[in-house]
Amino acid sequence: MCDCVVVHRCVFNTQINMSERPTLKRQKRFSEVEEMPVKDGEKKSLVGVIDDGSRTLRFVLYEAERSEELASHQLDKIEVQPQEGWYEQNPCEILEHIKVCAGNAIAQLTDLGYSKEDIVTLGITNQRETTIAWDKFTGEPLHPAISWNDIRTDTTVDAILAKVPDRNKNYLKNISGLPISPYFSALKMRWLKDNVKTVRRASRDKRLLFGTVDSWIVWNLTGGPKGGIHITDVTNASRTLLMNLETLNWDPILCRLFGIHRDSLPQIRSSAEVYGVVQDGSVLDGIQISGILGNQQAALVGQSCLLAGQAKNTYRGGCFLLYNTGPRRVNSSHGLLTTVAYKLGPNAPAIYALEGSIAVAGGAMKFLRDNLKLIKDVAQDTEHIAGQVFSTGDVYFVPAFNGLYAPYWRKDARGIICGLTAFTTKNHIIRAALEAVCFQTRDILEAMNKDCGMPLSKLHVDGKMTSNDLLMQLQADLIGIPVLRSHTWDMSALGVAVAAGSAAGVWSAERWRGQATPADTFLPTTTDDDRDARYTKWKMAVQRSLGWATTKKSFAMTGQKRKNSIFQSIDTTSPPNSRKNSEDIENLTDVMPDDKHIEEVIQSSARKFSVFVPQEIQRDERTILDDIEYYMNKKECDYGMCECCQKRKLHTDWKTIEEIIENDPEIIFDDDKPIVVPKNSQDDVTRSPMVYPDLIDICKQIDEANLN
Repeated sequence: MCDCVVVHRCVFNTQINMSERPTLKRQKRFSEVEEMPVKDGEKKSLVGVIDDGSRTLRFVLYEAERSEELASHQLDKIEVQPQEGWYEQNPCEILEHIKVCAGNAIAQLTDLGYSKEDIVTLGITNQRETTIAWDKFTGEPLHPAISWNDIRTDTTVDAILAKVPDRNKNYLKNISGLPISPYFSALKMRWLKDNVKTVRRASRDKRLLFGTVDSWIVWNLTGGPKGGIHITDVTNASRTLLMNLETLNWDPILCRLFGIHRDSLPQIRSSAEVYGVVQDGSVLDGIQISGILGNQQAALVGQSCLLAGQAKNTYRGGCFLLYNTGPRRVNSSHGLLTTVAYKLGPNAPAIYALEGSIAVAGGAMKFLRDNLKLIKDVAQDTEHIAGQVFSTGDVYFVPAFNGLYAPYWRKDARGIICGLTAFTTKNHIIRAALEAVCFQTRDILEAMNKDCGMPLSKLHVDGKMTSNDLLMQLQADLIGIPVLRSHTWDMSALGVAVAAGSAAGVWSAERWRGQATPADTFLPTTTDDDRDARYTKWKMAVQRSLGWATTKKSFAMTGQKRKNSIFQSIDTTSPPNSRKNSEDIENLTDVMPDDKHIEEVIQSSARKFSVFVPQEIQRDERTILDDIEYYMNKKECDYGMCECCQKRKLHTDWKTIEEIIENDPEIIFDDDKPIVVPKNSQDDVTRSPMVYPDLIDICKQIDEANLN
């Protein structure tokens, strides 16, 4: 690494104080507690944590009010991918791993001067949105767990959107805070009921239970079929697309919309209260459970970001950034999600957060290693090789391998590397990949600032990628505020330990709010003009990544009443005027005997068929770069949520690239031909077959609820 880079890197090992009390006094007291030997000092109560992630399961033990792990054990999980885009886990494997990990961690206590009897309570933190269906009488899972990143429900999403006014994916955000997306549990539950016979039978026989991973774990630990408690907490419930953010309960309109009976859903509880006692005959038998938090919300608590205006970012394969908005619920109009951050007690107020997610962070480094063979070791090579150059040489890497997440939400985006010159080396490309993570984080922070008007003064970070000092310095430089890296890379377990300990009376949440946490601080070393100039070029690169994917909507989305089976005889590889296609089209007369019928089918058919049938109006071919006319005549109603300006045109002076991207509509492709679908389309929502018979009535109820 160049000496100049070392000189400009500002890293400080420090204790970050979040209250107004004297810093030196607080740091001294924290240091004395951390360094106190367990055997020579007073024993403290222990808090156990079950930490279920996407790929690993951990059991961690903490001494009350101490942030360092006392003992832990983890096991890897097996994730199955039966089809492209499908990700499944074995629910029973989760339970077995809990027993093994807990047994091994507790076995370590003897050497540390503790025993199982010192464990006063348990907390659970889990991967969010992952959905499990099981039989409440037998306890058997009815299907493998559908992981949070599974996208098999795309067709279910299309069926819902086809019936929603203007096909607006944000139609339910005022109630749930979430868009209609395959990401969330309601769509996974609906898919299971529609496609798995055992789930349908269980629903018919009133034996069906749905839940996220926390519900599955608690139900089994507290007895399972013999009196297990079916509960979840507000943070996990807020990620299902079924909970009302205002009432903090299952919304009857949303449950009816997705066809999920409330009896199959868990009871929603706070994040910190005594729920029950373990009664499964395992090593944890007899210990109470008093804390549940989704993993990203748990990391927010673990970072002690308990004041409005504080935020944390977790750097892993992707990134998850949560911004504490306090008891104020902020509805984002810039592509972010509104979620519950935590509710530390039945009578405590709910604290909300804005959330933005980045699809590819650490995944970009693996791409450079596995696909391009530019590096061998992600942890070491990325920092060493990228540090050998002072900049990217104006090379920008947009790692939109499967589209862009917040704040763009563009499925048609694809990865690009632009700005290459004859002097570009792998060093520049690797550094550009690191900067891409930082630029995407700034994208989310910019959106958060627009939504709530509370700019950050510092950003707390955790996750495995934060061990890269160069990445952390680049992050500070590109967002212009200090970056505080925790000494513990996984803050989720610590966060739920605080929640569980506070409910058990052994860990003060108020004291934790002002607790100094050990961290490394990275200060920005660039000027505002420099970082803004680089950020502007990043936005240019993002603009060039849009519109590459060829995506087709399902029959439910396009409104077709007749599937393509009618047209299967047409050879799509032959020219339109070829003899073979002429014969094939003539043969269609057996199916469509009159011209009126043919015209009707053409109008409702996929765009694919229009390649072979002359259109009444011939139009010049267009490219994605020719859509400026559409932008200039765009309706004023942004996101299709305003009803007061349907007939007025928006005359916008497009001064910045950022405005163009923010207002850029998604473009649908059929056979590589772009189609701009107006957001304020007046298509008849009853055109396609009804998937949910009373959906239009439900939409009217939602409209009335939004107005009220």
